[in-house]
Amino acid sequence: MRRIVAVLVTIVCTLVVTGGPAAAHAGGLTATDSRGRVVSVTPALPGLEVVAIEDGARLRLRNGTGGPVTIPAGVTVAPGAEHTWADEHATPDGRTVAAGRTVPWTITLDADGIPVTVDGVLIGEERPPAAVWWAAAALTGAALVLLARRLRRADLLLAAAGGVAALSSIVHVTGSTLAVESAPLAGTFLSAAGINLLAWPLIVGGAVAALRGRAAGILAVCGGAALTAVFVLPDVTSFHRAVLPFAGPADLERLLVVLALGLGAGVAVAGAGVLRDLARRAGETV
Repeated sequence: MRRIVAVLVTIVCTLVVTGGPAAAHAGGLTATDSRGRVVSVTPALPGLEVVAIEDGARLRLRNGTGGPVTIPAGVTVAPGAEHTWADEHATPDGRTVAAGRTVPWTITLDADGIPVTVDGVLIGEERPPAAVWWAAAALTGAALVLLARRLRRADLLLAAAGGVAALSSIVHVTGSTLAVESAPLAGTFLSAAGINLLAWPLIVGGAVAALRGRAAGILAVCGGAALTAVFVLPDVTSFHRAVLPFAGPADLERLLVVLALGLGAGVAVAGAGVLRDLARRAGETV
């Protein structure tokens, strides 16, 4: 129990010292407090379309007019082409909008010499109770450690828990990838998976070996679970922010982070004791 608490305290202290949770997600998206959308495009030129995508993180312009369109960043979009960009006036990233509040924004385009005004809004949403989600992660890890101490075949428990942590991580990365509309799917998934491309096979292969009674399998599960817990840390922003870069319910994303973090840390902490027990039993049978 003290070891899992120490691990979680270290994690929290690290986050506080570094200024809070990191915000790296698939496609460079971040968890925010509001959603952005385009309200109007004036004048409404035939063929010119501007929409907010990825909850307002980026704008997408489709130029179906007969002339070029220049956006505020100085990029010119040719007729028949489209362009996606993050505009500092329109994005909710890095901005605080109170729940229930609406903040307007405006940008101006040049459509072949015609000024075009794009109006939009940022809509604030209610933040989740962060303490509840942090407590859920801590209790998940602590419960696993305590249960592992009371079971004779704790190695099987850790193999199963590591598998759940890996599955949670896979669903989390997949949902984060599907939320990205401005980048290729395969490349985004690989980038979002990162070190998990090593952690997931470690856990699965280790679990199979553990089921066959091999102590080395638990070592692999513990290593993979530790990597899973560490790599999911940037996504604890989901505990603190309302709008998440995830293609699904926000609470599902938070639950996936709880399982990947809590079970991953719990398996890593409990693994040392389980490996000692396995070694002792092996010595007794010699």
